[in-house]
Amino acid sequence: MRNGILSLITVTLGLSAMAAACGRATEEHAAGLPSDFNSYDDVSKVAYMMKNSTPDSVARFICDASLGNLPDIRIDTFAIAAAYAYEKYSDNDSSLRVFSEEIDRYPESLGLPEKMKIYFMSGKSDPSRMGYQLGLEYMNHIRENDMTVDQIKTEIQEFRKACGDDSITYKRFLKGFQIVLKHDHGNDLPEEIYNTFINL
Repeated sequence: MRNGILSLITVTLGLSAMAAACGRATEEHAAGLPSDFNSYDDVSKVAYMMKNSTPDSVARFICDASLGNLPDIRIDTFAIAAAYAYEKYSDNDSSLRVFSEEIDRYPESLGLPEKMKIYFMSGKSDPSRMGYQLGLEYMNHIRENDMTVDQIKTEIQEFRKACGDDSITYKRFLKGFQIVLKHDHGNDLPEEIYNTFINL
């Protein structure tokens, strides 16, 4: 799990009165949730969070809970949870904008395996083009996280495992990544990155 996720979880689980203390341990904030929170259905969990958190925190909560990144808290159906939030925020342009921007932005900060899961769960991406999309977008992820060759290799290996029997998505990812590498070659990334991955 990425280091940044822990701080995001803290914000996500914190009640509005606790939001300023986002550096505290996640467990302290989890104590602020109702004792029967896990028995709520997806819509009720999101409704509770909407009443007690900011729209961007709700977006991260839906993503992390759908991915299983929050201890003992789970969203079973990402699409239903997100659709409910979109509907309820539609009465407030500002809240809707913040939520929409964050639920689109947050997956960009995730590693390839989790990003793929979010894309599949959201239904926003055409499954036949999923691999290409992930490959084409991967260069931004490398830049934003200042990744090394070894880190990229590790993440691609994890992604391959996450694809399982879906070799087509993996091959399409490699193709998309190669296209970006060739187009981007000569810009700001270390030459070692281009040389290592351009002929995968």
